[in-house]
Amino acid sequence: MKLNIKHILLLLLSIQFMSCVTNKNTRYLQKVKTGYAKVEQPEYHIQVDDELSIRLFSTNVEAVELFGGSNINANMYTYRVYPDGTIDIPFVRKIKVSELTMREAQEKIALRLKDFINGELAVKLAVNNKKFFVIGEGNRKGRYDIYKERLNVFEALAMAGDLGIDADRRNIKIIRQTPQGEKILKFDLRSRDIIDSEYYYIEPNDIIYASRPMGSFFRITSWGAFIGVVTSSLSFVLLVMQYSN
Repeated sequence: MKLNIKHILLLLLSIQFMSCVTNKNTRYLQKVKTGYAKVEQPEYHIQVDDELSIRLFSTNVEAVELFGGSNINANMYTYRVYPDGTIDIPFVRKIKVSELTMREAQEKIALRLKDFINGELAVKLAVNNKKFFVIGEGNRKGRYDIYKERLNVFEALAMAGDLGIDADRRNIKIIRQTPQGEKILKFDLRSRDIIDSEYYYIEPNDIIYASRPMGSFFRITSWGAFIGVVTSSLSFVLLVMQYSN
């Protein structure tokens, strides 16, 4: 029994909806040349709705206690950044801190508070609500805390149970908030070139998005599965031929 053009097309149509997953598709730190430049981790810029913890250090203890916010703990006070980019410290006019780095905001706050606190004064800032998000083909999609100063993308994905087998690691996207607006970073997660690149470290409010490759209806994860699909496809073609004759 000979296969005609129609039957061959049916076989090709069946096979085109599958995609094989190999070690090359999923393995990290490969020698995949991308040309990603090494950069220093950019300083974080404060954003609207950030919750800033402000710790005050001064020889004038009584004056420091006047500036209590919510959650007082050893001269630590918490303030929310309002939609206009300001924080509202008691007895002080609103201070614009959005789009400033942590260092710049510390200096600005300390300068304003020196009008009310006599003596030596130091200000230390931290962002309390530092989060990142994983969506798409992650094993555990959701929101996660950034628990340290420099959290890289591999550590972030490990917290989310890594990416699923179907994730296209060649085309990962990070949606990042910047003072200029949203920025989309696209990169190949398999490449060792991402280390110390602009894609390597996670920033607060980053959204990590992994999609599934286009053009595949289902995916093959082993040679056994591949042989099974080919066998099924051939059986389907033979069945069509039998009925057509």
